[in-house]
Amino acid sequence: MNIFYKLISCLISLPARMKGVKLGRNSFLGPGYDFLMVKLKGLSLGDDTIIGRNAWIEMSGNNSRIEIGDGTNIGRNVTISCLESIIIGGKCLLSYNVSILDHDHLSGKNISPMDGRYSKGQEIIIENNCFIGAHSFILKGVHLGDHCVVGANSVVTKSFPKYSVVCGNPAKLVRTLK
Repeated sequence: MNIFYKLISCLISLPARMKGVKLGRNSFLGPGYDFLMVKLKGLSLGDDTIIGRNAWIEMSGNNSRIEIGDGTNIGRNVTISCLESIIIGGKCLLSYNVSILDHDHLSGKNISPMDGRYSKGQEIIIENNCFIGAHSFILKGVHLGDHCVVGANSVVTKSFPKYSVVCGNPAKLVRTLK
């Protein structure tokens, strides 16, 4: 890594570090991430981890925790909203416009969406070597085993074991990797 790249990386990540983000060696937060009005304490990136431009990462709870493993690459315009816990393993690839939310936004009859609250958070775990396709949603309580593949535009509402290939809305198992 050349000195110019290290300098730019350090400058871009400085606000995140000041807000309590733990960045591993050679990890990078792309420019344009929100840091002014959001809580980032509890976010931990492993070594050689990259989060693309315009990431929106929100730690909504008092003890929220997001852990992203070594060598994971997360594309542009990702949304990660955490009330409890989101764990993304090592060597994962998340494409652009992926959303990961460990809670729901509550509203209903006679409750304006502006006055709604969050549901109780449920931990999300994405194990090592997973691929999440563009424009996909991973919702609360989901556990994806090692080497899972999520097709583009999928909405994952339930857990799948390792080597699963899933797609659709809601996501369904289409095959198992061999």
